[in-house]
Amino acid sequence: MVRQPPSPPSFHSTTEMQSSPHTRRQYTSNTQDPQSQYNDLFRDLHALHADEFAYLSQSITDFDHRCHDSWMFRTLGFLKHYLLFLLTTWAKALWASIFLPFTLMDRITIIVTSLVSSAVISILLPWCLLCSIPITGLIFDYFSCKFLNGLSLVNAMYPSIFNELTDVHISAAREYLSRPIEASEDFSSKRIFNLDASKLLLQCAALMYERTSHSTHRAALACSSKHNRPVRQEPESYTSNACSLPGRHLLHLFGRERYDSVLEALHGELNREEETIRSIANEKLHLHYSTISEMNSPGGPMCGLFFDPDNSFIILAFKGTTPTDFSEWSTDFTFQLQEAGKWIRGFGKVHSGFLRKVFPNRIPVGSRMPYTTIIQSIKSVAKRLRQENPRRQINVWVTGHSLGWSDVIIRDAYLFAAPILCDVQSACAFDGRMNKFSDFPRTMWRVTNGGDAVATCLPDAGDNLDWTLSPCNVFSFSHLGCEIKLRPAPKRCLARGSHITPGSRIIIESAVHLDVLADEGKLARNGNSDSDSDTPFGLKTIKELERKIVEPDLGTQLLSLQKLPLIGRLLAHGTGFYWASLQKTTEGTCEWIYN
Repeated sequence: MVRQPPSPPSFHSTTEMQSSPHTRRQYTSNTQDPQSQYNDLFRDLHALHADEFAYLSQSITDFDHRCHDSWMFRTLGFLKHYLLFLLTTWAKALWASIFLPFTLMDRITIIVTSLVSSAVISILLPWCLLCSIPITGLIFDYFSCKFLNGLSLVNAMYPSIFNELTDVHISAAREYLSRPIEASEDFSSKRIFNLDASKLLLQCAALMYERTSHSTHRAALACSSKHNRPVRQEPESYTSNACSLPGRHLLHLFGRERYDSVLEALHGELNREEETIRSIANEKLHLHYSTISEMNSPGGPMCGLFFDPDNSFIILAFKGTTPTDFSEWSTDFTFQLQEAGKWIRGFGKVHSGFLRKVFPNRIPVGSRMPYTTIIQSIKSVAKRLRQENPRRQINVWVTGHSLGWSDVIIRDAYLFAAPILCDVQSACAFDGRMNKFSDFPRTMWRVTNGGDAVATCLPDAGDNLDWTLSPCNVFSFSHLGCEIKLRPAPKRCLARGSHITPGSRIIIESAVHLDVLADEGKLARNGNSDSDSDTPFGLKTIKELERKIVEPDLGTQLLSLQKLPLIGRLLAHGTGFYWASLQKTTEGTCEWIYN
């Protein structure tokens, strides 16, 4: 759905060029801009991103540009993806059933999977066509700006999602995310799920959806020229180019003038979506932000980096599937496994579409693959954060929704609505890697909400080690991480999976208790509160506090909607529904579900 976000507060900048070999974009310092003192760092991050984008722009054809500008061509593009999906899905199903040494059960499951995926993709096609109609986008833009705070379709179900994280929660989350790993209370028999951190990380993941393909389309147009496309190379020959200076590849391909135009389109003040994300991150979450990778798909999934210069953590957030982009849906529902061992030691097979987002099959000479861009961006930020204290260790946390070193300590991951990803061998290798250092174990928390169709309804027989399906069976997909199934208080959250030894004690902790608001409300109604300043969570008046306690909030209404048959499972996948569930979750120990 076409959406034009509201104009955020501008971050003033001008475009100049340095005289270094990797000429980069200059920003004019502005004391009102909280990011101005980090201009050098952001120039590096933007140049790394632009290097990666330089090749992606060359893969965008004239037909792709027309699809973006014309609904008729967009319809033809969707139909092309649809027919190609059906052709490849059924061709591979027939080939595997006839020529590969499959068992009878393997053949049955591949036919069933092909039928179901074809049916689902056939339903999604008219939905995406409807959303791509210009008038539909204009209508949604109007209602979003008037009633939904100008948010994207994914976040629009909960318009106040970025206004409900209080300073109390943010302070508690920042303290936890900055905590040295030596101070962690995680052990092999006990793990901590921090509720405050999970709320901040979900906000970062949800914020990724405020970016669409508009900015990448403008940047691709800036790259358009008669210049020859970069020569491709195999991944093995990439190492010699991995350490090139930020921006060097883009400058070499397009020259100084076009270099400026690409950076302006990707990160300049004319990129309203990027500015919107930066503005919300600064004003609401008190974090700095930069987009750092397109994940090998311009306008689709991407990776953003958040950091706080006063604390010792970095957050990597990954954007999931845009619900109105049919090409992304066709990739997600292509249940094809690809060998990942050459990239990740010990892994077996991984969903090919997801693997190619991080490790493309072929890459351009001198350019960067998403994995390398992300690693170098983390190192650049960590180096800057350690300038005042060289011994300072930086924690890296990972988050995402759906399809989301020596100086850097990889910490836990909080993934929301994560789908099935890989085979059993890969899941076992991942679990072994995460638990390799028993003194300081890492945990990947796979947070699920209600009956979320994407997170809980896809074939995941690989999660049950008692099943004896063959490795070739398409039902033997596995999830990664330990599942935490959110439930509203006073119910306990549920835990499941082999990532953590089943039966281990999992504690959900928070510095902000659910009962504080109710207790303060009782005091207010009994007249025991002397002033408005005594009200919790920044509420301005006692009446506002009482109204918040008595009236059913939006979160309660959303949680009731997700109980609807079938459609409720689809709604439960949304970021707003996950936020509503987190708001209703309280501290305590989790209850284990044994397969």
